[in-house]
This record gives sequence, C-alpha cells and structure tokens, in this order.
Amino acid sequence: MKANWQPSLRDFLVDLLGSEYARVQFRPSGTGCINDTWEAYGSGLQSLFLKTGPASAHGMYECEVRGLEALRQCAAIRVPQVLANPVLANPVPGSPEQANTAVLVLEFIRLRSPSAADDVAIADGLAQLHAMPGSAFGFDDDNFIGRTPQVNQYHDDWWTFWCECRLRPQWRLAQLKGMRGALLARLETLIERIPACFGEHQPQPVLLHGDLWSGNLALDENGRLCLFDPAVYYGDRETDIAMTRMFGALRPGVYARYHAVHPEQSGAEIRRVLYDLYHWLNHFNLFGVTYLGQAENSVESLLKWTENQSC
Repeated sequence: MKANWQPSLRDFLVDLLGSEYARVQFRPSGTGCINDTWEAYGSGLQSLFLKTGPASAHGMYECEVRGLEALRQCAAIRVPQVLANPVLANPVPGSPEQANTAVLVLEFIRLRSPSAADDVAIADGLAQLHAMPGSAFGFDDDNFIGRTPQVNQYHDDWWTFWCECRLRPQWRLAQLKGMRGALLARLETLIERIPACFGEHQPQPVLLHGDLWSGNLALDENGRLCLFDPAVYYGDRETDIAMTRMFGALRPGVYARYHAVHPEQSGAEIRRVLYDLYHWLNHFNLFGVTYLGQAENSVESLLKWTENQSC
C-alpha cells in the first residue's frame, strides 16, 4: 500500500505557513511524467504547487532548487519561488510501518500557453538569459536531465565538455540499457570526431535552462515569461534554442526577434542535430525503444556530415 502523505504534509504546511493551512486540500496539477504534481488549495488560502516522490527524489529536488535559484538571476524571467523541500514520514494504511515522501513546495503560478502576442516577451526573456556569462562550461553541481544524472564538471573547452559530460555518459547508459553494439560503435566514432569537425565553433559559456522544451515554458497572468523544471548549466546558447524545436517549436516570431539579439551562427543547423542527439539518447535511456529511431538517424546524419568535412 502507498503511504498517505497528505496528513503529514498538511501538518508541515501549518508549521510553515500558519494554522489556516489545516484546511488545505490537494488536487492533481500538471502532467509531469517523472513526479506527481499537485495544487494545494483552499478557500482564502494562497495556492501552492507541489511535487511529491519517494525519499530518493529528495536529491533531485535539491538540484531543481539550485537550478531555479540560478535562473532567478535573470530579471526578465519569472521563476517560481521555493518554499520548502522536506522529506516527510507518512503512515502506511493498515500497517505500523512508515514510508518517507520527498516534497518540493513551490509558489503556485497561474500559467497560460503562449500566443503570438507573447513572442516579444519570450524572445527577450530567453535573449537576456542567454546573455548571462559564465567563466567556464558546466555548473557548480551535477544535476538531472529528467531522472538521468547530468554531469556538470567544469571545462574550459566547449567540445570537451559536450563529449565528456553529455554524450559519453549517455553512451555508457545506453550500453547498460541494451542499445545494440553496432549503433554504440557508430556513436563512439562520432564522439571521437566531434572536436575536430565542430571545433571552428567556439561559443562563450552562458546560463542555460538545459531542458527547454515547450512543456517547461509558459506565461503568467501578466504575460511574463515563466521557466521551470530546469537542468541548468553554462554552455552554448544554441543548445537551448535547438531543444525548443524538438517537441512543439515556438512561433517563428520568437526566433526572429531572438536572433536579432543573438544572430544565428554559421553551421547552426547541423549543430542542432548534434545538440538534440543528447536528448534523443536520454529519452531512449529513460523511455526505451520509442526513441531509438531518432537517436540512430541523428548519429547517421552527423557521421555522414563529418565524412564530408576535411577534419
């Protein structure tokens, strides 16, 4: 039986926010595939957004907190405030045992999907985020991309970082997940070619959301860009922009205005394939063969491109 975390969380919220939260109720909110997500609500109460998971999720929530704090440095973007990140002991129905539940308590923001009227706010917000410089490629802490650990060891060279901290960890995980040997070998060949074949592109490290698909971007009630569920690090801004096109691209007006600030560089189209490969591999490792075709097609396209280069 699952533990009933609601009484323990209600008591926690009373201690955190006041006795009026003794009447708080919980209802599902959002469609997360990794965590259970809820709205804590009640008459006269300020709603809260909650993520709940097993106790092992606490470390993942801690990484999310640090990512949200990093994004909050950008004044053009609204980021939900973090209120608490406890691990609660909850009774198991019909048993004297206790089960622990990790909880992330956030500000509840009434969100809406983007429209054409929001193109400027989205483009300007992302452009300002991607103007925030770092001293090297990586981040102070490792974090997660979905449920997958993401290595953020600092490197001075972008392509070393991309190969060693992004593609090779996914290669190793794909080997454990049963990816066939021939494709793994092709991927290894590609990784070995990347520094020479892509080395002319030498970006400056800027702050990235890191998991910037359409489901992690919305507008608040005042039309301000909101970002959430980050996997932050300092890297090439093109990686964030590439991912916005993977699962429901933004409107053309967003890209036009964004590139007026950060002009698109030569070779961006093939680098987009390379940057998206990281996410296709991660989706294969998380969700299985549904994403194998995208990963394989990307590897083959990239290898074919490298064979036509003098590198």
